[in-house]
Amino acid sequence: MSFRHKLQYALLMILTFFAFASYHQGTGSTLWLQYTTLAIFVVFSLVFDLAFTNESSFIFDPDADNWRRKTEAGM
Repeated sequence: MSFRHKLQYALLMILTFFAFASYHQGTGSTLWLQYTTLAIFVVFSLVFDLAFTNESSFIFDPDADNWRRKTEAGM
């Protein structure tokens, strides 16, 4: 687990704590919704990071000629 993953987990824990701490049923405050929205964004960025940004599993190369040279060179 890299430092970036640890940082994302820590940020997720902090935002989750803030979301639960800012919820009060009688006040009508919506601050907890804002923290929950940020936590959801962090969750999706963490899932994307874990699924697609490994060095061997995701290569972004928008130029088709470069991509063709990389994939055909291994054949």
